[in-house]
Amino acid sequence: MMRFSSQLVFCSPQQILRRTVIEQNKKNKITRVFSLDESVAESAQTSFFNGIISSGIVSIKQLSGDTRVQLNSDYQYVDFSESIPEEQIVPSGKPLILDFGSNNTDEINRKFSVLASILVNFSIVDIIAAVTYYPAIISGKTNSIQENNSTRLLLWENIDFSNNRLMEKTRIRFLS
Repeated sequence: MMRFSSQLVFCSPQQILRRTVIEQNKKNKITRVFSLDESVAESAQTSFFNGIISSGIVSIKQLSGDTRVQLNSDYQYVDFSESIPEEQIVPSGKPLILDFGSNNTDEINRKFSVLASILVNFSIVDIIAAVTYYPAIISGKTNSIQENNSTRLLLWENIDFSNNRLMEKTRIRFLS
């Protein structure tokens, strides 16, 4: 078993946990999610990280046409797989979905220096939801952080916590 914790754990836009540990087996199945406040002592087996832990990236670029129609009407979909817009993206009132066309963290990290200036109108929670939560809902995946779900955990580092924003030096990496 592996245990991970950070300042925040993003389960959904409505459920962001503090002082929480995620226990995961070697097959990426979450076996336990618990608060450090419930524990008498912190486990020596827990790895603590500076940042936000979320479920893994979901790219919906390859979905069928019917789903694309739903995306266009229900979501603000932005495709970053081939190019990045030069202008700031403005919220439309619909949930944002950012699609990188892959889950390759090296490719995505190279884009963050530009994305920080394009996505200034969105909080880090909006951005994490746009990359992990909403694409999983559309895809019908159980990608959330809860017991018995399987997901590769993602760590969002170098976050501007005081302003709740993405920064040019923000980076993501898989924990498992």
